[in-house]
Amino acid sequence: MQTFPTIPEAAAPEPGLRERKKAQTRADLERAAVELVLARDLDDVTVDDICARVPVSHRTFFNYFDSKEDALFGVRRTWGDRSLVAARLQEAYDGSVVAAVIQTLFRALPADTADPALHEARMLIASRNPGLIQRKVRRLDDLRHGVVAAVAELIELADAADSAGSVDSTADVPVEAQAELLVVACIGAVRIAVREWAEAGATGTPDEVSARAVVIARSLAGLARR
Repeated sequence: MQTFPTIPEAAAPEPGLRERKKAQTRADLERAAVELVLARDLDDVTVDDICARVPVSHRTFFNYFDSKEDALFGVRRTWGDRSLVAARLQEAYDGSVVAAVIQTLFRALPADTADPALHEARMLIASRNPGLIQRKVRRLDDLRHGVVAAVAELIELADAADSAGSVDSTADVPVEAQAELLVVACIGAVRIAVREWAEAGATGTPDEVSARAVVIARSLAGLARR
């Protein structure tokens, strides 16, 4: 019988020039917002200032972000995209749903501008402007449907991979409700961890703050048994 050579699968196409330019513009807007707010008070920075620094038009800015705060923290409309959030959660998942959710929330979406220096600068800005964390939380809450749906999907995958025969104390709670509760708890844990980091003098790496948020979120399990 004749055998035929195996033809390898085609490599995924590289993003086109248009997509690369869009990604670069988005990254430039995020960085401009961070650099301007580091140098001035938050209230003294306007969308006009951010646009002038890149430079782009107002229309272009609002194609990517709804506000200067969204640009500052990289909070994009893509947070409402269940498939994108699900992909990021699965990338972050390493046996702990809590850690995957916090890492995804903490690093924001997507990861094309998530370099350590930019992330640390955002944390410093948050420490100087406590109200920003609450604004970010409210913004994530606006887009929470996609996040909750993606987390529910991850919980189901984790449950399916869990060892058989274990007693599930959450069996009477719909997975969507579990996911919503987990997202709310993780958002709160991130807020507390960043506040602790700021109060301690803004020392420590983003990874350490993220790990601390995981510890805080998991402490709820102990409280639930009391």
